[in-house]
Formats: sequence, C-alpha cells, structure tokens
Amino acid sequence: MLSSSSGGFVILVVFLIGALLFAIGTVLARRERPRREEPVDESLVIAQPGSVADRLEMIERLVMVGQPWCVDELRALLERERDPLVRDAAEAALMVIGSRGPAG
Repeated sequence: MLSSSSGGFVILVVFLIGALLFAIGTVLARRERPRREEPVDESLVIAQPGSVADRLEMIERLVMVGQPWCVDELRALLERERDPLVRDAAEAALMVIGSRGPAG
C-alpha cells in the first residue's frame, strides 16, 4: 500500500514540474514574439495579382469565404479591372455570394 501512494506522489510531482515548465515556456515565448507597432496597410492585405489566372483564382477564393469584406473586395476589383473575363467572374461571384443571403 505504501508503494502505491508513493507512486502516486511521484506522478503528482512529475505532473507539477511539467506544468511549471509549460507555464515558463509560454511566458518566454510570448515575451519573444515581436509586437506590431505600426498599423497594417490595408492596401497590402489583398494585392492585385498579375495574371488573369491569378485574379480568377482570387475571385474563386473570395466566393468560398463569402464574408462581407469579400463583397467589398469584389466590388473594388470591378472598379479597377479591365479584363472582361475577370469582370464577368467578379460579377458572377457577387451574385453567388448574394444568393446565399447574409453572412453569419
């Protein structure tokens, strides 16, 4: 009976040491993480891809996400886009997102 309780005590001590090391590691990792002091330039979040295939892929991904910010990005794309294929894809994407109803 004595060895059973001492075995439990050893497991408890090992657990507490592991929890302490985990806590110390977490604190150190958070301390080393660089903090962003300047705001993110929103124009860099979704950059204008170069090729038509890249722009079509971006439109496809925006449709998959379907959030309100995607609609804003698609509308901005329509304002600056000259390629008819990409414009048609953006218009179709807006219709698909709109047919889903409000995002939530």
